[in-house]
Amino acid sequence: MTIVANAGADAFIRRLPPDIGAFLVHGYDEGLIHERARAIVAALLGSDKDPMRLTRLDGDAVARDPAALVDEALAISMFGGDKVIWIETQSRDICAAVEPLIKRPPVNCALVVAAGALKKGTTLRALFEKSDRAASIECYSDDRRSLGPLIEAQVRDAGQSIAPDARDALVALLGADRMTTRAEIAKLLLYVHGERTIDVADIEAIIAEAAPDASDDVVDGAFSGDIAAIETAAGRFFGDGGDAGALMGLLVRRAMLLHRIRLGMEAGGRFEAVMQALYVRLPPVRKASLERQAQRWSAGRVARLLPFLQKAAARARLDTRLAEITAMRTLWALASSARPGAA
Repeated sequence: MTIVANAGADAFIRRLPPDIGAFLVHGYDEGLIHERARAIVAALLGSDKDPMRLTRLDGDAVARDPAALVDEALAISMFGGDKVIWIETQSRDICAAVEPLIKRPPVNCALVVAAGALKKGTTLRALFEKSDRAASIECYSDDRRSLGPLIEAQVRDAGQSIAPDARDALVALLGADRMTTRAEIAKLLLYVHGERTIDVADIEAIIAEAAPDASDDVVDGAFSGDIAAIETAAGRFFGDGGDAGALMGLLVRRAMLLHRIRLGMEAGGRFEAVMQALYVRLPPVRKASLERQAQRWSAGRVARLLPFLQKAAARARLDTRLAEITAMRTLWALASSARPGAA
C-alpha cells in the first residue's frame, strides 16, 4: 500500500520505487494532476523517448472496451523496452478495465491514471491504495508554502534569480491552480528576459492586477447585499459613460455563474475545486468576493432570481431611455434579496 500525500508527491516522483508499476494521480487541482502524471511518464520512459513506448487513452475509450486495455498492456513492444499507458479518466468509470492490471501487474508495462477528485473509499482509489504494486498520489491546490519553492525552482531553471520581496509579492498575487501559476511565472520570465534578478517592479509591471473595474464593483455590491457600495460604484460607472444594458448582462452572467458554483458546492465540492472545474480564473480580491457571495446564496435562490434578471435585462435593451433607471431598480432589488433572511 503506497499512499502519497500532496506535500511529498514531487519528491516521490523524483525517486519512483522500482516495484511500483501503477500510479493513480488524483485530486482537486487539474493542472497539478496533469503536471505530475506527465512527470511520472517522463521518469518511467527515461532517456529513451521512443513514441511507440507510450500509449495515451481517454476514459471513454477504456470504459467502452475494458478488455482492450488489458490486451494493450500485455502486448510486447515492437522495438523492445518497457511501455507506459497513460489514461485520462475524464470522470468515466474505468474500474472494470483497470482492476485486472492492478491485481496481476504486467511485467513490461506501467500504468498511469490521471483522475479528478476521488473521495477516500471510492472503487478506483481503493484499487490502487490496497495494492502493494500501486501508488495513489494526491494533488491539491498550491498554498503559500508550496508556491515559494515552485517560483524559485522555475526562476532558477531559467538561469535567473528573484529577490525575496519580489518572490513574496508574486506569491500574494498567484492563485492555487498549478497550471495557471506556471503560466504566470512563464509570462514574467519572458518579460524579464536578459535580466539577472527579478525585483518588485517587474512583478508589478507584468503580474499585478489591473485597476479595478467599476462594473465589477457594482456586480459584487449587488450580490453581496451592499447597497452603499452599489450607490458609489454605480455612480462612478454611469458617470464614466457606462452602458446600462451591458451592466445588466453582467448581472445575468454572474447569476448563472453563481448558480453553477452553488450546484457544485451543494453536491459536496469545495469552492476552490468547483472554480477549477469550471475554469474560472479571477484576481484574488474578486475571487474572495465571489466566494463570500457563494456562501450567501443557494442554488435554489439563484435559480428563482434568474428569470427576474433576464426580464429586466431585456427591458433595459428595449428601452434605452429608461435603461439606467431599470438597472438601478434591479440592483436595489438584488441587494435586498442578498441580505440575510431574504427569501
